[in-house]
Amino acid sequence: MKTTTDSQDNPRSSDRATHFIVERSRRAWSEIKKLPRAGFFFGLADYGSAFLAHHPDSYAKAGIHPEFKPLFRKFRKRNKKNNAGDIARLWTLILNIKQVLAEGIAGDFAELGVWRGNTAAVLAFFAAHGNRRAFLFDTFQGFDDRDLKGVDSDKTRSFTKTSIEMVREVIGDDAGACSFVQGYFPDSIQDAHRSKRFAVVSLDCDLYEPMKAGLEFFYPRMPRGGLLLLHDYSSTHWPGARQAIDEFCEKNDEFVILAPDKSGSALIRKSR
Repeated sequence: MKTTTDSQDNPRSSDRATHFIVERSRRAWSEIKKLPRAGFFFGLADYGSAFLAHHPDSYAKAGIHPEFKPLFRKFRKRNKKNNAGDIARLWTLILNIKQVLAEGIAGDFAELGVWRGNTAAVLAFFAAHGNRRAFLFDTFQGFDDRDLKGVDSDKTRSFTKTSIEMVREVIGDDAGACSFVQGYFPDSIQDAHRSKRFAVVSLDCDLYEPMKAGLEFFYPRMPRGGLLLLHDYSSTHWPGARQAIDEFCEKNDEFVILAPDKSGSALIRKSR
């Protein structure tokens, strides 16, 4: 005589098992939905290149930095694959720019290497709300062939799918605080730019030549305490950017602070 407790031979057992699974799934999903309010950005916990991490307590518990949500939408717009999970970089931008503003460091903002405007949107927001301007330098057509040499001779033309119109769309209402400077840098520099002071400068050039040119132009025009945001320093994919930054630091007696974001950003607060 067959004596089995398999669920297929015991309808009541099958019903109980199904109910148990559904109930546990419902409870789990209920807890997952609470995670953002509890201070988490939900992702996969320590799996490959993804992880589950806390937002800063100042945001999750104290309710400071309400600009995070609208800026996060702009930060990932038209660039979800790279930016949607790079919360560390966005918080690095927000917290450090706000610190510069709180300290009253004089000057406008600038970015060299805009691509689709995700970082520019952050600069534009704080420029618009701080009565400053954000100067956005880019070819808006991708890499220039003149920069694909030396340490970067193995690179190809990239970041071509962009335009000033696309960047304006990503930035949104704060685009009124921006000046778009199209052309090959440093040839695109105008006399009006040379007379400016810059409190925050983002250099996301990837390559040696534009990174070097950006550092040489902006650094002398930054006051003490000015903030340099340097993308791709420790990513290992853009050795030209790192070489230019290392040479600059040695020459100017500056030191980088590394951020644990996706592409290895570095920061410098001008020391003198």
